[in-house]
Amino acid sequence: MNPLLYAPFTPEAILQFRKDIDAHVNKAPFFKLSELLLHEIKQAGQLKLTVNGNLPVRVCELLCSQNLIHWPYMKFVKRIREEEIPYLWPLKQYLLDQGLVKKRSNFLSLTKSGEKLLEGPQAIRFIQIFNYLASRFHWGNFYQLQDDGKCGQLGWAYSLVLLSKYGDKPQKSEFYSLKLIRAFEKELWDAHQKGKEGKTIQDYHHAYEARFFECFADWFGLVNIERNRDHSISYFDQLSITKSELFDQLFELKNKK
Repeated sequence: MNPLLYAPFTPEAILQFRKDIDAHVNKAPFFKLSELLLHEIKQAGQLKLTVNGNLPVRVCELLCSQNLIHWPYMKFVKRIREEEIPYLWPLKQYLLDQGLVKKRSNFLSLTKSGEKLLEGPQAIRFIQIFNYLASRFHWGNFYQLQDDGKCGQLGWAYSLVLLSKYGDKPQKSEFYSLKLIRAFEKELWDAHQKGKEGKTIQDYHHAYEARFFECFADWFGLVNIERNRDHSISYFDQLSITKSELFDQLFELKNKK
């Protein structure tokens, strides 16, 4: 568990990227969007931002037109802008935080590091953006939910291991979040064992579902999500999860039993 928490993908960790992922990474929606944005900035030389420092509407519309953004509330967006759509700000922030682009006088341009990275294999760029969104980008930015912002992100690599082991068959999202509770949330697990499924545990289930499955895993195309919209049972959609074909093309477990 320690390598999964603190050093995922190192030789000591059970979870590994496959060696031939370069042939498959371009199937991951969030990665494809990052590639498109990088090439837009490269082509522009200097990409002018809005007065608020956001991506121009033209670029936002281009990104959204690729049918790579699977967001249930997209139909309610009246104007395609960075501040309206959850995918877009993390994309720009990734490029800035990793030093691939620089912002100067309200323009974005590639850095030397960004130019060099674009010349290399796609697999290197994929692993970089994947690790950024998994570990460096705070998942509390996805949604303002009733938790401390860590739910789902703590143990994300363990969640991927669970998906690898159990994801062949449809499972409710609570199947996975209960395993995270058992591993990392002793008080919540004790309450569950006593049959006290209170609001705190339900908040955990919802936050994990939204952040790990609907954002992180779905953004990278790692899961197939089937929604049960019977709101007579719950206000929130009930999710049934299976791992995608892409998941097994990207990851493998060492010494899998």
